[in-house]
Amino acid sequence: MKAAAPGPPNRRRHIQIETGPLRLDYQASAEQAESVARALAQRFPEITVTVDDDLDDDLPHLPCAQLWD
Repeated sequence: MKAAAPGPPNRRRHIQIETGPLRLDYQASAEQAESVARALAQRFPEITVTVDDDLDDDLPHLPCAQLWD
């Protein structure tokens, strides 16, 4: 997991999830992005998760984001 220092929870972050040829890009709150990154790193070490500030407003929102609050 590659992550920058967490910011305020309402701050929007870019989260990228990669495994093999699959690459998923979403936007989420800082808290949600960090929670997803931690959970995936613990359970699936073969998945690469990057959280950064390279945010594009056109990115879809993280599916079921409320589950990660």
